[in-house]
Amino acid sequence: MRKMQEYIVKGNRIFVGLEDSKKTWKVCVRCNRMIVHETSMPAEYEILQAYLMNRYPECTITVIYEAGFQGFWLHDLLEEDGIDCIVTPANKVTWAKDDRVKTDKRDARRLAQNLENGDYVSCHVPDRERRGRPADQQNHESGAEGYHGDEEPDTAIS
Repeated sequence: MRKMQEYIVKGNRIFVGLEDSKKTWKVCVRCNRMIVHETSMPAEYEILQAYLMNRYPECTITVIYEAGFQGFWLHDLLEEDGIDCIVTPANKVTWAKDDRVKTDKRDARRLAQNLENGDYVSCHVPDRERRGRPADQQNHESGAEGYHGDEEPDTAIS
């Protein structure tokens, strides 16, 4: 099986759907319109990185996952390692009308398929500097602190 996967994916573009949860990630890898591998792994970046780099060393890799509770740290790490990453809003993932059963494995499959087909919407990923500043600091720097909308910012009640 490993030889077949190597033959199919070697030097090609692969599409990875990742279903993100607190403890485990479900991963589905597609190439040439077929699933070449599915796995589950602990939700640790080092494990995902080793999996992708060791199993698909000569491939162009693109990963897609749904925006969620963990933010954009996974996107940042993948991009730093030269792996294209798409973050998609969960409510924009297309599903077959007859597919009513929702599992993490099916979600990973659907994400990978949508990525390969170009059938996805990507989120805007704000830069780290913007994400790193607390909201009250952003409001203070913009002069919005204490501003209620019906008065000039200079005369805002503190």
